[in-house]
Amino acid sequence: MKDIQLIIEKYRNADFETRQYLFLSHRSLRNEFLEIEQQDAVEQLSAAPVKNRCCIGGFWGQSWMGA
Repeated sequence: MKDIQLIIEKYRNADFETRQYLFLSHRSLRNEFLEIEQQDAVEQLSAAPVKNRCCIGGFWGQSWMGA
């Protein structure tokens, strides 16, 4: 059990290449690895500021009513 926890911790702290190696090497732990990836993705998305680049009307002289 300690070995599994050590591998999961190693994956959590690893760079991209090491994560790939661990993912391919430890088939039985792939679900845990995927959960870590999902958690990391959520953290990255929530930390990034939202940039609203929507251009509805008003920009470049565009109009919703006829051309």
